[in-house]
Amino acid sequence: MRIAIIGAGVAGLSCAHELERYGINPVVFEDLDFIGDREPHITASLNVADRPVADVIAYYEKVCHLRITPLNTVKKLTHYSPSKRTVIENGNFGYFFKRGKDEDSLKRQIHAQLANTQIIFGAKPDYKALAAEYDFVVVADGRPDITKELGCWTDLIGGWVKGAIVEDAFNIHELIMWIDRRYNKNGYVYLCPFDTHKASLLLFVPSVQCNELNYYWDQFLKIANINYRIVETFFVHHLSGVVQPHRMGNIFFAGNAAGAISPFLGFGQLNSISMGVFVAQSIIEGSDYEALLKPILEKEAAFYEIRKAFNTLSNREFDRLVCAIGLPGIKQLIYNTNINVVKYSAKLLKLANALRGGKKGS
Repeated sequence: MRIAIIGAGVAGLSCAHELERYGINPVVFEDLDFIGDREPHITASLNVADRPVADVIAYYEKVCHLRITPLNTVKKLTHYSPSKRTVIENGNFGYFFKRGKDEDSLKRQIHAQLANTQIIFGAKPDYKALAAEYDFVVVADGRPDITKELGCWTDLIGGWVKGAIVEDAFNIHELIMWIDRRYNKNGYVYLCPFDTHKASLLLFVPSVQCNELNYYWDQFLKIANINYRIVETFFVHHLSGVVQPHRMGNIFFAGNAAGAISPFLGFGQLNSISMGVFVAQSIIEGSDYEALLKPILEKEAAFYEIRKAFNTLSNREFDRLVCAIGLPGIKQLIYNTNINVVKYSAKLLKLANALRGGKKGS
């Protein structure tokens, strides 16, 4: 069986690894000339967002058959709104992962577990030509271009990220997040540490062009009183969408090309790795790819309900939200239980919207 994978990101590499488990050695086409990310940064995986998965590291090993070592654990969460601050600590809230070109970065870790997969660098193949030449093609290039061309993609939320590597003194277990309409509209800023002296700082602003981003960045630094030493900066286009179907003929879609990025806080790593593995299982075992994806799609639909509600909040309501998540009962419910907070929050929001709609209609 001949299988081509477009993209050596986490979805494509995870797919290749799973195919190797079945004795299939795919060919991966990667447009970069290296394995890794152009921009060094740190991502976070939070338990509250990953449920019903209890622990992603155990999930990666048991379900995805991958041994992933996180950079650090998340043990402290600091939330800033325009005039409030809430700190949640002394817990195991998730993990930090390194992205970039280092050997311990996420893509390099997955790549190191491949045995016989051929990777062709600097390649931008025509997916139609590959579909004619190979038995199956997996589109996992991190972009929606192909799914858009095929009419499978629907935009949900788009905008730009300005990222920076900053230096100061940091707690290696602390994730810091800011929300304030003055500098991120209905987006967010978050900081994740590389180590005690260096951190990744990312600002996401929806519905703006790249040339507008510096204005919001400057506003953030001024209003939030940020004095970190900025070592380098970069810009990344951020786009979340829905893909349907996730397969057309012998072409499968996985990762960001398949809508893996969450429409709320941009989580996508767990989805991307899972999609890559599920594509391989679907091809080899003949299982229904859409059925395998159902839990992911339901979770992201729930995140979209939360995103729609979040978009309506004012700065005063951001303050109330940040205060609320620090209240004893709510804090324990969100962070110290296995309750699927995303799922049930989305149901409540959907019900509230329906009730409001019914009152308007009457």
